[in-house]
Amino acid sequence: MDTGLGHEADALTFLDALAREPYRYDFYQAMRRLECLYSARPRWGSALRPADEPVRLGQDPELSFPPTAIGSFDRGTGDRPARLQVRLFGLFGPNGPLPIHLTEYARDRLRHEGDPTFSRFVDLLQHRFIALFYRAWAQAQPHVNRDRPSDDRFRVYVGALIGTAPGALHGEDSVPALARLYHAGTLGRQVRNADGLAALLGDFFRVPVRIEQFVGHWMALGGRERTYLGQEGAVLGRGAVLGARVWDCQSRFRIHLGPLGLDDYEAFLPAAAGPHRRVDEGRRLRQLVDWVRFYLCGEFDWDVRLHLRRDEVPPTALGSGARLGWTTWLGTRRQPDDAADLCLDGETFVTRERVA
Repeated sequence: MDTGLGHEADALTFLDALAREPYRYDFYQAMRRLECLYSARPRWGSALRPADEPVRLGQDPELSFPPTAIGSFDRGTGDRPARLQVRLFGLFGPNGPLPIHLTEYARDRLRHEGDPTFSRFVDLLQHRFIALFYRAWAQAQPHVNRDRPSDDRFRVYVGALIGTAPGALHGEDSVPALARLYHAGTLGRQVRNADGLAALLGDFFRVPVRIEQFVGHWMALGGRERTYLGQEGAVLGRGAVLGARVWDCQSRFRIHLGPLGLDDYEAFLPAAAGPHRRVDEGRRLRQLVDWVRFYLCGEFDWDVRLHLRRDEVPPTALGSGARLGWTTWLGTRRQPDDAADLCLDGETFVTRERVA
């Protein structure tokens, strides 16, 4: 039996239990488990031919109201496919659309004559009815859609709400798509605030995060934005600006990460240049930049300050692989506070790395 999963022991255990005690399983539970076991086959209700579906579906012709959802399960042998007989839904029975005497006729032929001809003929008609009945339920269940990630409809639905539907993101992006979907509640809000960004980054990186707003910095002015004598708008106290830069406090913020251990601290550093660079070096900084870009869409300038725990500040020694200006402190550091000397412009480092 090819289940398509490679876990034959688990598959056989479930099939044996379903055949031995079918009354212990709910209809949706059993159908979902069977769909997962035969992952190489089409989903229930989507096959073009009944032969493409791993299990034949039918209904036990009974006159009583169904005490259980599933009547029986036969694993099949050789060319004979497996068969699942249900009780809760179908053409037969007191809840079925067929006249009750047809249910009685099919039941009598099956019980007293051992002749399943009429029952199997009706099963030819209702096999797809039962499969579509399950498919209608499964399409509205996000967790069932996740059973087959390549065919996950809710991933497209949720992604469309936050701008990550298929084809929405172009170019390099180091943030996993599922991480964005997990934070769809935060990313889907129209208001983007500091608390939301801090919560998002803290949950993704699993480190303490604090956002410092209104960080002052010098903003360079372009040639057309500077004041020149004789030009329109060069009025003192109204539109004239002295110099090639201005002090700005409203368009920049700072992300504080930490206190961090030395391993986490080094993980947020930019990738080193040269042939000895590790494959994953600079990955967390790239993820940080991509998160901020996606959350703010480039509306603000920002930088990141790394806080290294004071008890993990490494001593400086030649040949230890320390990086000058990033993981080196001359002498013995005696300050009682954590080391927060390093402030990085993540956008500049990541852009330079990707262009190179």
